[in-house]
Amino acid sequence: MINDCVFCRELKGSRDTNFAERYPEIQSRVIFETESLAAFPCIGQLVYGHFLIVPKNHDCTLAQTIKRLSNLNQELMHILNEVHLILGCDLEKSLFFEHGALGPNDGSCGIYHAHLHVLPSTNNIDPVKLHNFKKNKPLKTIEAVLKNTPIDKPYIFVGNFKDGFYQSLLEEPLPSQTLRKAVANQLNINNWDWRKIGQEENMVSILKQVELA
Repeated sequence: MINDCVFCRELKGSRDTNFAERYPEIQSRVIFETESLAAFPCIGQLVYGHFLIVPKNHDCTLAQTIKRLSNLNQELMHILNEVHLILGCDLEKSLFFEHGALGPNDGSCGIYHAHLHVLPSTNNIDPVKLHNFKKNKPLKTIEAVLKNTPIDKPYIFVGNFKDGFYQSLLEEPLPSQTLRKAVANQLNINNWDWRKIGQEENMVSILKQVELA
């Protein structure tokens, strides 16, 4: 645990978090977990069910996590399948992205704890329209992306199980929430900045849905 990491604090039950500030009445937003990973709805839902998967131990990127955990892919696929079942969504129709930032010099949103964005029912979004991947060829799995990514370099990857996953090492910092904004533009959503979001009906609805599952 790193004390100045908001996700580390949240996973340890601290109320000094972005989530608790918005939802003081809700003790936890974790909707499923494995030994090493946790899933919870994202603040600033771009689509209903938008959730994050994070490692319980602090890693800056999932590329670091897969180097640390030999069974990461098995846990990742398990948690993805279970959360999609809970939400009633099709895994094959979800979009995935990660901005693998190592620190403030790499841009990102100010949270340097690895987090994979998962957006259900967004198979209409073309991954190559979200970033210039310089004609990089897609890889078939998230595991392939992470295993082919150095742990000491910032990167991004975007994709789905139908079109594949596009990865690019970053030669310069990516402005905060660039991928969120790009996805929002594809979905014709104006409110893409999670920092400006208060309580959300979708967040509460998802957590109630989990209670009933």
